[in-house]
Amino acid sequence: MDLSKVPNDKKLYLCKWYFRAGFLLLPFLWAVNAVWFAKEAFLEPQYEEQKQIKRCKLQTLIKIDLFS
Repeated sequence: MDLSKVPNDKKLYLCKWYFRAGFLLLPFLWAVNAVWFAKEAFLEPQYEEQKQIKRCKLQTLIKIDLFS
């Protein structure tokens, strides 16, 4: 999926969905989330939902570190 074509609110929804799904014994989804949203969280121009995506991304990285 090309995230550049997805509306910002849908990006936030997907990021949160992957984060929550990682708790269902699917921690590989955290890795997917970390890689997939890295550009959106830190390299794209600022937009409203980006702050929440950054927070979700950082929480994902912490979870990966704790569970690996």
